Amino acid sequence: MTADYIQSREVPRARGGVRRFVLPLLIALVILIAALFAVAWTPLVQGRDAWLRGRDDEAIAIGERWSRFHLWPAQYNQLLAAAYLTSGDAAAARQHLGAIGSVRLSVIPKEEMARRLFARGRYDDFLAYDAASRDQRESADVPLCRAAALVAANRLAEGRKALASIDRMHVDAKRYAALQGAVAARASGDVPYVLDRNGATIGAIRANDAIATDDDFAPLINRDAGALTIGANLPRLGTNATIETTLDPFVQKAALKALGDVRGALVAIDPRTNEILAIASSRGKGTPANIALEHQFEPGSVVKVLTGLNAENGAADVAPLFPYTCKGALDVDGRRFADWVPAGHGALQSIDDAFAVSCNIFFADLGLRLGADRLKSFMTAAGFDGDTDLGVFRVPLGKIIGPIPDRFETAFLAIGLKHESMTALHVAMIASMMANRGELTTPKLLVQRRSILGDVVAKAQPQSSVRLASPAAAEAMVHAMQAVVTDAKGTGRRAQVPGISIAMKTGTAGERKNGLDGVILAFAPAESPRIAFGIIAEDAGPAELAGAKIAHDFLEIMSPRLK
Repeated sequence: MTADYIQSREVPRARGGVRRFVLPLLIALVILIAALFAVAWTPLVQGRDAWLRGRDDEAIAIGERWSRFHLWPAQYNQLLAAAYLTSGDAAAARQHLGAIGSVRLSVIPKEEMARRLFARGRYDDFLAYDAASRDQRESADVPLCRAAALVAANRLAEGRKALASIDRMHVDAKRYAALQGAVAARASGDVPYVLDRNGATIGAIRANDAIATDDDFAPLINRDAGALTIGANLPRLGTNATIETTLDPFVQKAALKALGDVRGALVAIDPRTNEILAIASSRGKGTPANIALEHQFEPGSVVKVLTGLNAENGAADVAPLFPYTCKGALDVDGRRFADWVPAGHGALQSIDDAFAVSCNIFFADLGLRLGADRLKSFMTAAGFDGDTDLGVFRVPLGKIIGPIPDRFETAFLAIGLKHESMTALHVAMIASMMANRGELTTPKLLVQRRSILGDVVAKAQPQSSVRLASPAAAEAMVHAMQAVVTDAKGTGRRAQVPGISIAMKTGTAGERKNGLDGVILAFAPAESPRIAFGIIAEDAGPAELAGAKIAHDFLEIMSPRLK
């Protein structure tokens, strides 16, 4: 065998050896590249999951860290654009929107992006994201969301065209119908916006403003009635999510009819649920105003409910104070503190008697025994110097007006004069607290908000409760509140309605030269409450007259629901 032959036989072996070496190398390289892409995909999934849980900052941190490796660039830009948008940083989002392009494997579900942005009323941002991130395979819900965003952004012609192109067989019929209704409403220029508890429209969007469609609710909705109106808060609330409320048009109308020509307010609450049934403000001879929520009034003797409850809850031993003799004045550190009845109320046999005639002397004396610090602490627990979230805006409650430098001023604090102010809403809350035997619960106005597609985008905050006093202490005060109405000398006797047991406290305050303000705190039926309410009758005179009449008229209209 020649050397040439041997050489010719060995060359193919060498080439075959090279092939055997290169092939595993190529396979290893493919595996390595696949592994790199897989490793880069894992953080994408983690970032997406963080975003889906609402943890935008975590999603952004993951995206910024791993996008530097330039693997899955479209998806990382998609993640970062989505997270920056939903976190509210539109400027940072724009840096990534233009780099997304067409995406075969989408990391962000566009229908979830729509849900989150729609909940914030940010339809233009969704349209920008939708245009920048072109998913090659999108769900049937995305065209519906796209059409909804166009309609909400007042691009009505484009929205109609997009709606017409939707495959109705593959989308939710209710959402499609909701969008059809929204298109028709916008075409008419009258978009349902605020709904009562029955689903009827009481406020609409007209010319980009919130306008009451039922005049009974105008002081709550129209922006010219004040800062605590839905119209005044429209820039924050947006115009595309309907506001479903607990308001009852029957109760609202009853409240306004009872107020009549008096300028004032009546807020009614269902104590069983603490849902607000009426927020009624009557203008009288003045300008329209949301008196029920915005105006603070000196409460007068309704504060005696809290002073008495404070004492009955163990802060003072009440029973040994009786019989108590009111002579019309009390000496407080050498200063004369006078009652509203100059001759005094004479002998009082129980707290029921003192409450029925609203004896300033007894409750001032009781307040002195409690002391200013204990009085203020209890009032603070009852909402003074606080506010409450009604779901559409936060509303200030009553205020303690200081300083209270001495015992003489403490006596005024105990009877609701000079050192407190309250809104009708706060008075109604205290009435509901008493109806619930000492448990104060935040009231509820908002049921939920729905997007242009009918999806629930916001619900009311969970109601919180605090027990101010024991049921036994509260029951003692409820018994005294009933005496206000049933006693022959009771300041609320004119409020009686046949067949309905009423627990009440009247209060008279303000400037006598202006006619005095009447304040009423009440609930009924006393033994099984279905309605609790607060009334403020501005410049209407003593509460035992005009205030009691308003309460009577309101309960008389409400009586079919209370028996």
